[in-house]
Amino acid sequence: MPLNELSAFIASSTTNTQVFDILNRVYLIALSVSAIVIALLWIPIALGFFSAEETKKTEAKMRLKNAVYGTIIYVLAVSGVLYAIFQYIALGS
Repeated sequence: MPLNELSAFIASSTTNTQVFDILNRVYLIALSVSAIVIALLWIPIALGFFSAEETKKTEAKMRLKNAVYGTIIYVLAVSGVLYAIFQYIALGS
């Protein structure tokens, strides 16, 4: 392998590594922000459980089911399980 081709290969692999690192960092930031949003959405439900009013407790119990479903869907989507399930259903593999 001539020197020009070797340096071009090293330069392209370095660029690919940098792009991968940037995309990985963006993914981690998006994951962190979405986890914070989910945590913030759980706060009103928790406050409803600690309320003295019975109507707020009942409402919190009703909202708890939806919050659990949403959190499970979020975890499945982030982990890639949801993609695998859809791929299995659509493609059968």
